[in-house]
This record gives sequence, structure tokens and C-alpha cells, in this order.
Amino acid sequence: MKKKAMLFAAAVVAAALAGCKNPSAEPARLETAAVRAEGGELRISVFAKFIRQTAAERNIPLAEAADLLYDLGVRGFDCGPDETDLDALCATKLKPINFYYFPNWFGRGAWVDKTPPAECLKLAKKLGIPRIMVVPPDFTEGGDEEAEFKEILARLKAYVADAKAMGVTITVEDFGGTANPGSSIKYLKRFLAEIPDLRFALDTGNLYYAGRGESIFEMLEHAKGRIAHVHLKDQKPEANRTYETLGLGAVPNEAIVKRVNAAGYDGWYTLENPVGDTYTDTVRQVAVLKSWLNGK
Repeated sequence: MKKKAMLFAAAVVAAALAGCKNPSAEPARLETAAVRAEGGELRISVFAKFIRQTAAERNIPLAEAADLLYDLGVRGFDCGPDETDLDALCATKLKPINFYYFPNWFGRGAWVDKTPPAECLKLAKKLGIPRIMVVPPDFTEGGDEEAEFKEILARLKAYVADAKAMGVTITVEDFGGTANPGSSIKYLKRFLAEIPDLRFALDTGNLYYAGRGESIFEMLEHAKGRIAHVHLKDQKPEANRTYETLGLGAVPNEAIVKRVNAAGYDGWYTLENPVGDTYTDTVRQVAVLKSWLNGK
């Protein structure tokens, strides 16, 4: 099974590079990138759903699906604290590297996790997860935005302090929901300015998704030295809430990755959305990402 998968992966890699808008790596460069990955320099992660969907689509156990992704160069996975199969996921070859967390601080917002903030920290510590990516609560429709921001800021500041005491890094993400302070560069800058120990979780497609016309490159420049995680997503230009496979949508992912890499970032790059067959698309996305990282 594994041999067949590796042969299949090699074929899909070739097709992936041929089908990329800007194929920036020959096979020799890709091979070099693969060697670097084995040496631990390239940290490639996926969302936990990649593992589950690969298992379901190929009718194989979760651990075997993780093995297939591992053989591609994937080494970690992102997950949420409420997910029911965390023990099974953590028992695979892939390691948990980040919680994406929507704290229910005020009982509002479309996205909230049931796990209380203190329990989320304890769980991260127990599982050896070094980062928790916090998505702030949404603003109340028609509410006092400035007053609500100050409430959110105070809660996040306290949470960062609690996490620091436990050796866990808190990041704030440029979340794409327009009712969320994370969708606005103005508020993201204030979070980073007023909480020195907070780090930035860059999502390449979220500001595009939010549709405010704000440039992720502006935020990249502002957050220089503070980026602790990178999520990669791509979206169709004509329907930006529909995902596209990495490098073929409207998000300038190649330019973002190369700029972040050139600035000395050595953290994780997490693939967020598989398109079509999960394993096949993961082969493609990993190949494209490696070509960008190796083409500097």
C-alpha cells in the first residue's frame, strides 16, 4: 500500500508542478527541498481534517492515513480543543502543533468553542501543543465597537499572561469574518501594539476573504518579527468564499510565502483546505509549497 502511494505521489508531484500557475522549481530543486524537509528545516502541517478525510476516502485507519501524509513531508497537524478524536490523532506519526481556538468569553459570536479558556491551556500543555491561535469574539451588531474592543483586548492580554506562565504561545489570527476585530488591520495592529507577548498567526487568504480591500502585505510588514504561524489558503476570484487549491486562486500565496521565508521565518506552514480528493491535493499542495520555499 505504501509503495503504491509513494509511486502515485511522485506522479502527482510532477503533474502538480506542471499545473501550477508559476512553476518555480525543476525536479532537482524539489528533491533538494525534500532533503531539507527530512533535515527538519521545512515544517509542513495540515489541518486535522486532512488526516480524517484521507482515512475516510481511502477506507484506511487514521494512523495509516497519517503515515501517507508523513511520507509526503507533512510533520504536524492543527486541531481544535473540542475535537473528539484528539487522542487518536496524537497517537499517529504527526504531532499536534497548534490549537485554533474561539473562546466563549462573552457568549457571543458565530464561532465559539465549548472548552473553557483555562481548560484549553491545560489541554495544550498536556498534549505538548506549543501554540494556541485565538480568534477574538465578534463585535455585537450595532454595539459600541471601541468599548467592546477594549473588553476583548483585556481578556486577550490576561490570557496571553496565563499562557506565558505555562510556556504556551498565544497568537491572534487575521480572521476573515467581517464582524470580527481580527478581520481589520486597525485592530490587529492594536492587539500587537498593546500586548507585547502576543504573536501573529498569518492566514494568507483571510483578509482577502473579509473583502475590505486591506493588503496582507501591509500586515506582514507591521508584524515583522512577530509571525509565529502561517496558514495557507486559496480562493476563487469570482467567489472568494469558495476554496481553490494552493497557487491556482486569487490569493497571492507564492509572493506571501517567499516574503515570509526571506524575512527569516522558520516556523510551520499549515495547509488549510483540501480541494477534491484530499490525499491527491495534499501531494500537489506540498509540492507547490516546497517549490516556493526552495526557489528563493
